[in-house]
Amino acid sequence: MVKLLAIFISGAAVLTSAAAQFQMSLTPAYNVFVSGESVIVQLELKNDGRDTVKVNPGDGNDKFLVEIMYGERYNELKLLTGVPFCKPFELKSGATFATKLEIDKWYPLAKPGQYFAQLVFVHDNVRYESSKKSFDVVTGMPVKEGIQMFVSDQHLKRIFKLVHWDRNRSQRLFLKIEDEPTGVIWDTIDLGQYLKSSDPKLDIALNGEVTVVHRATQDAFFWTVIWSLPNSVEIADRNRLLDPEVSASQRVRALYGEGVEETGAEGKTSWWKFW
Repeated sequence: MVKLLAIFISGAAVLTSAAAQFQMSLTPAYNVFVSGESVIVQLELKNDGRDTVKVNPGDGNDKFLVEIMYGERYNELKLLTGVPFCKPFELKSGATFATKLEIDKWYPLAKPGQYFAQLVFVHDNVRYESSKKSFDVVTGMPVKEGIQMFVSDQHLKRIFKLVHWDRNRSQRLFLKIEDEPTGVIWDTIDLGQYLKSSDPKLDIALNGEVTVVHRATQDAFFWTVIWSLPNSVEIADRNRLLDPEVSASQRVRALYGEGVEETGAEGKTSWWKFW
């Protein structure tokens, strides 16, 4: 009995030592995502062992993947595809492998609610896990809605929904796109900073050109053009435009030494960083 106990303790020590060979982390880009938006996560794996590790997911016993659970009961979601989460790589002692993934390409994450995600690494038949990180998926607050019909496919109807949500202490406008009756959900587009007191414009042309114009600050607009065809949706153009009346009056006031309202850190952010 004593001998068996000694063997069990020795085996446990080996597992503990093996578990210390790698440091792992998974970090979502945001705590909250709007449904249909790309859910981006940062994955990191550090080799604290002495030997170089060759990782070849999908070949042999090696596994490098993300597991996602939904709701308070930790219901594990099933993968949408068998495509590996990364290409084969080699990790030297002390080195770190890092990558960013749109994890919604592997799991169905459009349903509103709370999700839990963890990075899993299996090597030499030993499983390693990162700590679980949570994120929420929300529908967003409705702003405006439009419908597109197609001459070539009279049964297809495309719904465009403008919604807003707070992110990093700033309101942002999102465009959600869904087809009826097929139920196809296209990637939700983050249109940038949004001034809630203004009314955005949504125009859907017969040729498939969809234009959204919304006010980002008191003196600036965002102008987004999207091509929407039966089998594709793509961004054609995006620009940040100054309001000629407001911006001109502020320049005049500045010349005469009058106080001009500060736009704050968000106002100084380059336009291309809004998407």
